[in-house]
Amino acid sequence: MKIKKITVLVIIAGITLLTRLYAQEADSFKPGGKPEARVFTSFNSTFADGENHNKFDLTRAYFGYNYNFSKSLSGRVTLDVADPTVGKLQFTGMLKFAYLRFQTDKWTITGGVIPLPEYDLGDKRWGYRYIYKPLHDNYGFGVAADLGLSVGYNFASWLSADVTLMNGEGYKVNEADSVFKVAAGLTAIPVKNLMLRGYFDNMSKNGLDQQTVEAIAAYETKSAGLSFAYNFQKNHGLKSGQDYQGFSVSGNIAINEKIRILGRFDHASSVRIDPADPDPWNISKDGQLYLMGVEFALAPGVHLSPNYQGWNPSALGMPFISRFSLSLDLKM
Repeated sequence: MKIKKITVLVIIAGITLLTRLYAQEADSFKPGGKPEARVFTSFNSTFADGENHNKFDLTRAYFGYNYNFSKSLSGRVTLDVADPTVGKLQFTGMLKFAYLRFQTDKWTITGGVIPLPEYDLGDKRWGYRYIYKPLHDNYGFGVAADLGLSVGYNFASWLSADVTLMNGEGYKVNEADSVFKVAAGLTAIPVKNLMLRGYFDNMSKNGLDQQTVEAIAAYETKSAGLSFAYNFQKNHGLKSGQDYQGFSVSGNIAINEKIRILGRFDHASSVRIDPADPDPWNISKDGQLYLMGVEFALAPGVHLSPNYQGWNPSALGMPFISRFSLSLDLKM
């Protein structure tokens, strides 16, 4: 009887303690949110084959709202205003993000129109999207966001994994069929400042698989960073034989707290499908990128970069393209 009484008292005491801790946490947390706005703009001067073109360019504008319902549950809605690339419209608004996220020390579960882990990590390693898109997005290996569900789990402080189920069309296109893309990634930090990432996805239709492999290695400190990314995709667009690959090497060095020197080299190539055709299937996008510049942190949320971008097309007879840009990233 005494043991039963002690057990009951311990249970009651435990429940009382947990109730008090929960009440304290609830009292200390106040739900709330804040708006977000970010603008990418630039002035470009392009030289190719003896011709010169100058223009101001508003690359992108993001407007949205982030809200924290509790310490572990949050939501985000973001509108992306950009060139639709089709039709006569110069700008149009698209829903870039619209998701709920549950996050603890171990779990991260995100559902809705979500930022995809394979894009997000590569974008952060490059870090200068307002100047040039990361490899994964720029050459069409994948998209930045899609409608789906992503689950991430931290096994330890140095090892995490994520799985994602998504439509596969991206946030610009509604689900057109019953085909889904399944993805999985593994991220490790074996030593301080070094990150290694492996990723694979698969999308199947009518017995044909589109598969993507991505590998990222990055070493970062407060004063410098160096990263390498490699992507390979088989049967791009679910078309047999349309295989291609690309790699990107980028780095930056801090001169002081407000100035950084940055550089990047990309190489993208595709395969020949028809032996009678001398050109690879994606020849119009095959080539090498040479990028270098300086970034100035003018104020919190304001970054300006004069930079040079050189594109060397793989297609024979195509001229080398040089572009001098003054790029601005404005975050509010």
